[in-house]
Amino acid sequence: MHGRSPWARAALLPTGLVLALLAAPEVRADLLSDTHLIDIRTGSARSDLVRRIRSGGYELADGTPLSLRVWYLPDMPELTVMMLTEVTPSFGITWGFSTGEGARKYSIAPALHLGFSAHHALSPNAVLSLSAGTVLGGRLSERPCDADYGPFGVMPVNCRLAASTLPPEETLDYLLDRDGATESWVSLRFEYRF
Repeated sequence: MHGRSPWARAALLPTGLVLALLAAPEVRADLLSDTHLIDIRTGSARSDLVRRIRSGGYELADGTPLSLRVWYLPDMPELTVMMLTEVTPSFGITWGFSTGEGARKYSIAPALHLGFSAHHALSPNAVLSLSAGTVLGGRLSERPCDADYGPFGVMPVNCRLAASTLPPEETLDYLLDRDGATESWVSLRFEYRF
């Protein structure tokens, strides 16, 4: 594995599991019967960030209004499907995928979601639960625009900040670049039923 990226190494485990399932039909049947759909949703924290951006706009030098919506409205929103495979009655593996999304000035790459959920009954009325999850892939990347600054020429600029007081080259430092792993989470929960 020397020289492989962390994503390539992380992808080997799910790939190995899929190959093992394909080789053992009885194991595949058991896992499929213990696998449940737990969530289907559109969007993610990354696509929510872009949604907030696209409501803005500004006027060009000649007074023409420009809406950011034309550059940041996706053709199809990101879709996420999540499953839970019960390994034991108190431990399960969560897994799924996101399709990604994109528009003229940004893209969100497809992603794999991996995690687990475990719970332990402390008493007949009390349960302690631990869950965690991460996203593999799903990078949000924003592309610059070419802006015409008249006597200064055409320069690459962050589309959202083209009308700001920042010099064009400095606006490029504010282009969105966020990995899906920023949506990783851990949850510890204690529940007591009265």
